[in-house]
Amino acid sequence: MEEEILSFLPGQFLRPDIFFIELAGVTFPFANYHVQRPQSAINCLEYVIAGQGTIQLDQATYQAKAGQVYLLPQGHDHHYWSDPQQPWHKLWLNFRGTLPTSLLQAYGLLQQPLFNGQGLAPYFQELLRICRHQELTPRARTSAATTAFEALLQQLFLNNQIQTQIPMTVQQAQIYIDHHLNQPLKLPQLAQLVGLSPAQLTRQFQQVLAQTPYAYYLQQRLTMAQTLLRGTDLPIKVIADRLAFNDVHYFANLFKNKLGVTPYQWRQQNR
Repeated sequence: MEEEILSFLPGQFLRPDIFFIELAGVTFPFANYHVQRPQSAINCLEYVIAGQGTIQLDQATYQAKAGQVYLLPQGHDHHYWSDPQQPWHKLWLNFRGTLPTSLLQAYGLLQQPLFNGQGLAPYFQELLRICRHQELTPRARTSAATTAFEALLQQLFLNNQIQTQIPMTVQQAQIYIDHHLNQPLKLPQLAQLVGLSPAQLTRQFQQVLAQTPYAYYLQQRLTMAQTLLRGTDLPIKVIADRLAFNDVHYFANLFKNKLGVTPYQWRQQNR
């Protein structure tokens, strides 16, 4: 057997819009293991028991080996495969919903895809045990799986706090960007500010945050745009100008491309 796959319908969870495990399982070692999901609609969280392989998250590439956990968030291109000589043996979970999105953001787990997996195998095994229990009602399954999932993320967060230190140069660049969202980003100026070359700063951002400085700047402007759309009555053009989008049509198209709805629609849905 190459994989054990546990699958669920939305109705098997109490509120699938809030928390829904779509698939879960175990991948046993086989040389031609390969998965690709363009603009994935689900989050993928996997614990590597043994072996090694390659992960591509959008344009960034990583190597995942035994003892590590990788997280591939929804809305991104997922592409990963086993090393044919040392294929992965792993436990995994595909999930979606507003609750996991909020938890991943709150725990700061969306800044990188690779984590130290020390002590996490029992948490994955507990979730798989719950998923194998076919007789559970939607309410019981949701309650048990949510509790186990939150415990897993909490432990992942604690591992990340111990193991991951964001370089001071990246922190300084983030602080500068966050306080200058009303200005165009000039990478040479930003790099000089933190004492690096543009190439060095970009490399550090990609290694630590899995995105370029400009992608981070764009992400933060869109996050601030959502805050202003939800919390103020400022016209959309004023919000666009305030966040250095000189063309309100460009802003609206970009917003829709990233979030699936126009700024006006998002404001209506989130008030």
